[in-house]
Amino acid sequence: MFYVYEWYIVDTGEIIYVGKGIRNRYKCRKHNRIFAEFLKRYNCDSRIVKYFDREEDAFLYEAEHMAELKSKGYCVCNILKGGFGGENKIWTEEKRREYSEHNVMKADYQRKRMSENNPMRNKATARIVAEKVSRKVCIGENIYPSGKEAAEAFNVTPQAIFYWLKRGYSPNHEACYYYGDEVPEFKVLDRRCSKVKKPVLIDGVKYESVKAASRVIGGSSSSLCRAIIEGRTFKGHECRYV
Repeated sequence: MFYVYEWYIVDTGEIIYVGKGIRNRYKCRKHNRIFAEFLKRYNCDSRIVKYFDREEDAFLYEAEHMAELKSKGYCVCNILKGGFGGENKIWTEEKRREYSEHNVMKADYQRKRMSENNPMRNKATARIVAEKVSRKVCIGENIYPSGKEAAEAFNVTPQAIFYWLKRGYSPNHEACYYYGDEVPEFKVLDRRCSKVKKPVLIDGVKYESVKAASRVIGGSSSSLCRAIIEGRTFKGHECRYV
């Protein structure tokens, strides 16, 4: 007994995949990369749509049903057109040729779209990609054409510049951001504060130093110091300098 089945998003009812199978094929969760991505993002389930005595009839309905759904914008996970294949898992030359002919990724319109969006072939697309990769970087009062050139100016790696951009300031405490973005607000942590004996209040109780307080509430003195500077709680305790 053959059948045609559907995979769909439970919450919306959108049909994402149509296939033909026998036995427990409709429960198979391995089809292609796009299908796998949908299973990660959405709550999906499968169902059998129609049964057939002959495999040829099942293939015919699979192709017709898929074509109808694709015309409505569904079946986004179907890479092949459907209506061919079978239970034979041996890749003969005839099967390879048939698979290639039905692969929508090799259709003329798909090849054209991929060519137009390929930065190696389209100069306009290449320019857009290059602009995204080579965004101007501002460090303090200076503007650099790219992160790579900023790295060369500071004699560091491009990864270091990326880290400065992410946190918003350089090791010299200068604002670090992409040109065109807002200047970030940042707080530079004084990592030496745990060595300075400054009285602190933990839940209203006074301690002579951060180190003394950390012994009581647990955790490292540097972590407690950082929490005080950033104005947040530490291990559920309200903490600040006297």
